[in-house]
Amino acid sequence: MKKIFYTILLLSTMSSLIMAQATGNRNYAKRAKGNVNYNNNTYNDYSEVPQNIEPNVTLGQGKLVTLEVQILSNQKADTYVAIFNLTQMGKTVDETNRLLTDRYNGFAQELQSVGIPKDAIYLDMISFVPLYEYEKEKKIFSKTHNEVPKGFEMQQNVHIKYNDMSMMPKIMSVAAKYEIFDLVKIDYAVDNQEAVYVEMREKAVAHLVQEIELYVDRLGVDLESGYRIVGENKQVSFPVDRYSSYNAYSNVSLGGTPEKGKVQDMYKPKTMYYDKVAYDNFDIVINPTVLEPAIQFMYTMKIQIAVKDPNQPTPQHVWLTPDGDLVPIKID
Repeated sequence: MKKIFYTILLLSTMSSLIMAQATGNRNYAKRAKGNVNYNNNTYNDYSEVPQNIEPNVTLGQGKLVTLEVQILSNQKADTYVAIFNLTQMGKTVDETNRLLTDRYNGFAQELQSVGIPKDAIYLDMISFVPLYEYEKEKKIFSKTHNEVPKGFEMQQNVHIKYNDMSMMPKIMSVAAKYEIFDLVKIDYAVDNQEAVYVEMREKAVAHLVQEIELYVDRLGVDLESGYRIVGENKQVSFPVDRYSSYNAYSNVSLGGTPEKGKVQDMYKPKTMYYDKVAYDNFDIVINPTVLEPAIQFMYTMKIQIAVKDPNQPTPQHVWLTPDGDLVPIKID
């Protein structure tokens, strides 16, 4: 809702293999600092993504009327880039390189058989480092552990570009054949981002014009004679940054308190879900229904209009002619 005298306060925000993996394993690196328990279900209160991320516009203060419109546009990605990590260890440089090269060549070749063209696959070299172990050296009065090289580790990332999210199960199946299980992340992209902002800007202008007319016609506020200052800002939120995680499980309901001794709890897997930017503080939402995780574009336009004080008299300018007459002068 709009306020004529506005104080800046922006409190809103910017699949299960595929949904969980669509964000990549990068998000699993987050560790909870605390859990909240509701009805025997534990929810992680630390890994929730922030909501207050919509763009902010700052303008000067004074005897001004401030109007603002905030728009959010959900856009389905046109292209995706999945990044897989390949790690290989070996006793020698040649062995390590050969094993990793064989895995990559097989992976890339079979990807082409499921519809991924060769020019949509890119190999990115990450690291090649020696591995060390400790070797005990016995002396007469002491023992020394020396670090000695025992092998090598090579890491490479494979970037895969595709246009349909339904390709992901095929890519994952091929990756598993070559012991590639680490999906780092998936990047989403819209081909014509400029067109998205043009649409949002046009809707913002139309909304503000309609609002100004409302104040003038219905409230009698003179917003047409004052000078105007316009500011705008924009922001985008990608799916990879919009996943929250929590642990959900039922507590022990039978057996009472365990006896003294060691208690071993069952493993409770961490669950992730796509948490889109909330619509609370947006005036206009384009494509509001989100089925597939979307790229969320946010746009803010703010206008300040100087308002004349009705109690302050309007200054009059006159010209004194040589004959002593006073002639009113209109100065714009």
